[in-house]
Amino acid sequence: MKKIKIIYSVSAYSEKKFSFLYEVSNVKSSQQIQKYHRMLIEGISFNKNIDLVVISKLPLILKKNSKKFMKTEFENYNNIKFLYLPLLNLPVLNNAYAFFCSLYYLNKESKDKTKKSVIIGDVLNLTTSIANVIYGKFNRIKTIGIVTDIPTFHMESSDFSKKSILKRRIIKLKNYLNEIVLRKYDSFIFLTEHMNTLVNTENKPYVVMEGHVDINMKSRENKIEEKYTKKVCVYSGSLKKVYGIDKLVKAFILANVSDSELHIYGSGDYEEEIELLCKRNKNIKFFGVKRNEYIIAEQIRSTLLINPRPVNEEYTKYSFPSKNMEYMASGTPTLTTKLPGMPEEYEEYVYLINDETIEALSETLKNILMLSRTELHEKGKNAKKFVINEKNNIIQAEKLKKLM
Repeated sequence: MKKIKIIYSVSAYSEKKFSFLYEVSNVKSSQQIQKYHRMLIEGISFNKNIDLVVISKLPLILKKNSKKFMKTEFENYNNIKFLYLPLLNLPVLNNAYAFFCSLYYLNKESKDKTKKSVIIGDVLNLTTSIANVIYGKFNRIKTIGIVTDIPTFHMESSDFSKKSILKRRIIKLKNYLNEIVLRKYDSFIFLTEHMNTLVNTENKPYVVMEGHVDINMKSRENKIEEKYTKKVCVYSGSLKKVYGIDKLVKAFILANVSDSELHIYGSGDYEEEIELLCKRNKNIKFFGVKRNEYIIAEQIRSTLLINPRPVNEEYTKYSFPSKNMEYMASGTPTLTTKLPGMPEEYEEYVYLINDETIEALSETLKNILMLSRTELHEKGKNAKKFVINEKNNIIQAEKLKKLM
C-alpha cells in the first residue's frame, strides 16, 4: 500500500508563525479558525503512514512594508513542514501571483509517484481553493474541501450592510465564486449535517467533523481550589449583536446574582455599549482581544462559560461554534443555546438555554449560579472527559481515512 502524501493547502500557520503575525498586525487574524486548522494538522501528523506538508498563503499585514516581493519561506515546526507562498506586495496582482505559486508548489509536492497524493483545502480561501481544484482535476488527484462556513451565510453574519456599495458587490461576487468552486471538490469535511444537505447536491463522499479539541488539554487540570472565589461567567468571541451578546449582558444585569461577575473577551459592533455598561456595572468587565492561551487559562479559573448564540437565525444550521468545544475542553461547565447544528450527544454535558428572552435567560443564570461549586465542577469535568475522549484532534483526524 502506498504511503499517503497530504498537501494541506490553506491559510494556516504554525503556532510560532501565528504568534509573530499576531504581534505585528494591527488587524488580528481569527484565532479560532487558525486553531481549527492547526489542531487538525497536528492530529493528521500523528499518523505515521502519512507524509504531510502545509502550503499556506500569508496575509499582507504590513501596510507600511516597503518590500514589493517576499520570497518563499520554509519552516519545520513540531516535525510538520510548513511552506509559506511568496508574496507580491501589489493590490490585485498579489492574489493572481499567489494562485500561480500555489499551482507550482502543488505540482512540486505531488511529484513523488511512490506516494498517493491528496489535497485538503479551505473552501473559504478563494485564491488557493481555485488552485487546489484545478490542479486536482488536471492531475487526477483527490481533493477534500473543508467547509467551516457557507460563504453566503458567512456574509450575512458579518458587518456586510455597513460596507460601501462597491465592497458589497465585490464580496457578493467573491462568495458567488466561492460557492461554485467549493462544489468542485471531490469530497468534503462539514461542521454539520445541514451543510451536507445544502452543499453536497451530487452526493459526494463526506464526513461531519463539528470540531476537535487539543489532545494536550487532557493534562491541563481544572482544580476547584484554583478557581475564582467569585462566581465568574465568561463570554469569549465575536461581540456582534447577531450572536446574542447584548441579551446576555442585559440578562446578567437583571439576574443580579450576588458575588458574581461577567468577563467579556473579543471585538465587534457591541464594544462601545459594553464599555458604557462596564462603567455603570462594576461586576461586568471587558478585556478586549487576548491571545487564546490567556483566555483558556481564564476559562479554567471561571465558574461558567456562556455561548448565547440565537437559534432562530438560518445560518446557525450551518455552524458549530468552535468555542463550545474549547469551553468543554477547559473543564468549566458550559451554558449554550440548543443550536440546530449541535448533535444530541452533547446535550447531557452542557446546560441549555431553552428560552432566549432576556427574562428567561436571567432566570437560567440565577438557577445555575446558585448550584454548589462541587456540582458545577462535576458537570464541567464530565464535559471535558467527553470531548477529550471522543472529539480530540487525533481521533477526528482519523475520520479522514473514510475520504482517502
